[in-house]
Amino acid sequence: MGKLRVLTWLWSQPGGRASYGPENVNVWAAMVRRHLAMPHEICCVTDHPEGIDPSVRIIRPPEDFAHVTIPTWGPRKPQCLRRLAMFSPDAGKKFGERFVCMDLDCVITGPLDPLFDVPDDFKMMIGTDPRRRPYNGSMLLMTAGARPQVYTEFTPDRAVLAGKHFIGSDQAWIAFCLGWGEAVWSEDDGAMWYSGRYSHGPADCRVMFFPGAIKPWTVSRYRPLDRWVREHYVAEVKEAA
Repeated sequence: MGKLRVLTWLWSQPGGRASYGPENVNVWAAMVRRHLAMPHEICCVTDHPEGIDPSVRIIRPPEDFAHVTIPTWGPRKPQCLRRLAMFSPDAGKKFGERFVCMDLDCVITGPLDPLFDVPDDFKMMIGTDPRRRPYNGSMLLMTAGARPQVYTEFTPDRAVLAGKHFIGSDQAWIAFCLGWGEAVWSEDDGAMWYSGRYSHGPADCRVMFFPGAIKPWTVSRYRPLDRWVREHYVAEVKEAA
């Protein structure tokens, strides 16, 4: 099957609550390199490759569902339905036969191999409220073509219906389409959310995502986790004197 591809997406959403740029891709890629030992290739799905480190493979994004939105998920929130292209039956041709997709708004602090070197053909981050939201789109792992119905059964009208039952854009549709019961990562695996309850980085954390308005590059404004984030959210780690 070859190397695992570790992907992120970069696109522009005018009016969105957060903006991302090549510097975020480069820091994310550096964190992955530091914490993933298994053979892998780091990729960015984008049509804005300027400024991205040349070591990151650029994948031109497909246009599938790029302009479809879920109205219940407001215009300032991330509209991510374009990422459903990863569920296409022939996704392996573009994204690789085995891949992980990670959001850019994360801080990686520990080995990722125990998260990614698993037999599951599909796995996602657990939802921020598992009773109402089974999954979150911050991270997923897939053997290409594993859940093709997420792509083949999608329509804008059904996406609107999904938005009435679940929170989010792509994650709302995935939950609506697949229901509960898929394999998930959780805090037990060291995959965590920034929730404001940590005053410093938890010792058992491997990766922490920031799915709300606060991002790793803005967390210093809010003080909790400030030093921990500044230690890990960097392109290069400074050697101790």
